[in-house]
This record gives sequence, structure tokens and C-alpha cells, in this order.
Amino acid sequence: MSQSRPLADRLEIAAPEIAALLARAAGRLPAPVRSAVLQSAFDRARDAFNRGDMEAVFALFATDVEYGPPAPLCEGGRAQTIHGRGAVFEFWRMVRERFDVNTIENLSLEEATPGRFVRRARLRHRSSASGEQLEYVIVQTTELQHGRVARQVNVLERDA
Repeated sequence: MSQSRPLADRLEIAAPEIAALLARAAGRLPAPVRSAVLQSAFDRARDAFNRGDMEAVFALFATDVEYGPPAPLCEGGRAQTIHGRGAVFEFWRMVRERFDVNTIENLSLEEATPGRFVRRARLRHRSSASGEQLEYVIVQTTELQHGRVARQVNVLERDA
């Protein structure tokens, strides 16, 4: 998998401390440059998600991250907060067992405040085995602390 990863993804996985320092430094750049760096980071996350590279997607999640998953993927359609990077990784591993096709499309991205970003994204999931399909739009709020994702919440757009 590492051969198909962009250099930035490989850095985040191999040296997350350095990548977190770079993320913190990016937060001090002028707004137009910061916006371009932010867009690039979310585009890389999209690409990693779409190729099934969860290690790259969650490389800069804090060990004790607080995560609100998309409700359509949760039992009964009710999202429960997940605590810890390992638990988030396990949640998405189970989603990928349930659905063999999972894609995300970035619709918009804005920096709400330094270190806090809001993205709209369309997710699609399909199971070839069962025929089950889901498609929905989320409003995702991501908060960084010390260059790592400390909190990420995914709310259905209609509920936002």
C-alpha cells in the first residue's frame, strides 16, 4: 500500500510527530496559503479513504480523539461518540466489512477558526453481497490540538 501513497501520507504514517509539527506551523501561514494547504490535506484524506487506506486517513488522529461517526452507519441510525483512535479505526474496519464500496466526495471546506474546520462531504456505501446502499451528505467539524485531530463530529446535513 505504501507505494501508492503520496509522500505526505507516508510522512504522516511514518513520522506523525513531525507531521503534527508541520500542521501546527501551517496554522501560522497567511490565510490564502493556509487555505490551499488545508484543501490539499482534505483532498489527500478523500483520496486515502476512497482507496481504502484507513491508516493514512487516521494517521494524525490523536490517541484519545473524540469522534462522532455518521449516524447512517450506526446501529439504529443513532451515532454514539467513539473515544480513541483505535476505536475509530475499528469502527471504520467494520464499515468496510459491511460495504465493499465506500467513497467520499468533498463538497466544501472552510476554516471556521484557526484549528477548526468544517467540511461538507457526500458519502456513498454499497455492498455487492447484500445490495445494501447508502448515500448521504455530512457536515464534518474537525478540531485540531497540537497538530492532531482531537475531535471530529459528522452530522447529517439535514440535522446540521
